[in-house]
Amino acid sequence: MLDNASYQAARHSAAVLKQPWLEGIIRLTGPDRVTWLQGMVTNDVEKLRPGEGVYAAHLSAQGKLIGQMIILVDTDEIWLTAETSNAKKLIAAFQPMIVMEDVTAEDHTGLLESIGVLGTSAKSALELWTGKPLQLEKLYDHFRFNDDCPHIVRSEMGFTLWVRAGMADATVQQLASHGATPIDETLWNVVRVENGLPIYGVDIDESTSLPELGEKGISYDKGCYIGQEVVARIKYIGHVNRRFVGVVCDGSDVPQPGSKVRFAGKDVGYITSSVESPAIHKPISLGFVNRLAAVAGTKVEVISGDHAIPAVISDLPMVS
Repeated sequence: MLDNASYQAARHSAAVLKQPWLEGIIRLTGPDRVTWLQGMVTNDVEKLRPGEGVYAAHLSAQGKLIGQMIILVDTDEIWLTAETSNAKKLIAAFQPMIVMEDVTAEDHTGLLESIGVLGTSAKSALELWTGKPLQLEKLYDHFRFNDDCPHIVRSEMGFTLWVRAGMADATVQQLASHGATPIDETLWNVVRVENGLPIYGVDIDESTSLPELGEKGISYDKGCYIGQEVVARIKYIGHVNRRFVGVVCDGSDVPQPGSKVRFAGKDVGYITSSVESPAIHKPISLGFVNRLAAVAGTKVEVISGDHAIPAVISDLPMVS
């Protein structure tokens, strides 16, 4: 059972937690780092100025998702942040791609720790902690606070701090003393699902194409990159065969991951993540469904074990 006060803090005040599952970090240096990365990922890196960032993905030649990442551009280096479990896979994919370019890709996973600060008052709590105003207006804007905290990043659910390894516990305590409520991964996951954010290895993998998640992270105006032809072909066709959606269930049964989604008597998709949403007061899920069933408001059934749970398809995020 979730603690309601902690949930309200994560939504409507300020909450803080360590995020060891989001500590995959790759550092790029060298004079060719921008032009090289431009050919590796789906979004436009060349337009970014120091202090800016974007969401992007690295694809296979078949257009499938090898990994998702946040790209943070600094003056002399670029940082790629991803799921901890996927960092080695990403850097293993990148290394053979560096041929003649003057680029060095270093795996920094384990050298920095990730802290999330969530909620509508997250900015105020961070400003009390830093002693200065946070001028991070756009998503993924970031700045260097000090040597112990090389990045504070505006993220989807609030802010992400990167601190030196071994400093996360003390930093969480300091932020708690400035008004942020400590929470755990279970509560973070509830907010994540409500916001419709996929995790690689949980919701998405190498069977996923990026357009199935929507337009986020795709630039159709930049130059060539690996997998671009497949992404462009999907754009030309005008639709994907399945979409990543929200599913709002009736009753109290929380569907298990892998549960089938059924529409008009046919299996049309499956569930990847499920939680009980305090905001909606119902179980909610993320998953993939056939495009014909992916319209918000479509009534479906989720087959979880022996139970057929009435449900309805929702756009993302399910809770703003």
